Amino acid sequence: THFISAELMEDQLQLLLESLKRKIVSQQLKLVRTHITLGSFQGEAGAMLLSFPLKEEQMLTMALVELSGVQLQEDGSAVLRDQPFEAMAALFVALYALNLLSG
Repeated sequence: THFISAELMEDQLQLLLESLKRKIVSQQLKLVRTHITLGSFQGEAGAMLLSFPLKEEQMLTMALVELSGVQLQEDGSAVLRDQPFEAMAALFVALYALNLLSG
């Protein structure tokens, strides 16, 4: 329950709003869900990152995830910072809620 209390940063909230405008929240949710499930952005999750149709959407997603402690490379590989799970879980909850509300 500790990870649920992790707060999103203001920068993340702005990126989430932009994601909502671009209608890519569901794709981002799938990407983050895959990371949490597999514990890695390799394989399927890396391919999902590259599937965003516009470069701006890919960069937006990379920035959003980076603020949660995971630095994504354009090839889908990842560099993890210290214990990013809590921040990623908070991002997952926010994306999940936005996806429900926008669906």
